[in-house]
Amino acid sequence: MKRILASLALATALLLLGGVSQAEAGWPHFANQWGYRFAATQPWNGGYYHTAYGHPVPLVVPPTANMQVKWGWGVAQSETVPIYHQFRRAYPGDFGGMGGAGLSPTPRWPSHSDQFGVYYARGPW
Repeated sequence: MKRILASLALATALLLLGGVSQAEAGWPHFANQWGYRFAATQPWNGGYYHTAYGHPVPLVVPPTANMQVKWGWGVAQSETVPIYHQFRRAYPGDFGGMGGAGLSPTPRWPSHSDQFGVYYARGPW
């Protein structure tokens, strides 16, 4: 009788521990789905291009990075936002971007870090 109770307690403990790890592993999946949806509907760049290159420049960060800080000059203009876009270079061929078409150059006196034309994108590896 003691062996049956001990084996039943062991089986219950294994089931409970296995359930906890599955619940924890499910959360990033939902966060990634939200990121995929956002990245599919929003452009990876803002309304400005980098003046030295003539087009927006992706700043590739590690794939584990998920937040960025956008700095603004002035009162309460800084914000922390998620990084949704994943860097994927089109293959084969070079960068076939649209250049600065429809985008503005960096202003003479920028007031926000988005106006420099450099935008974060997570690495693919």
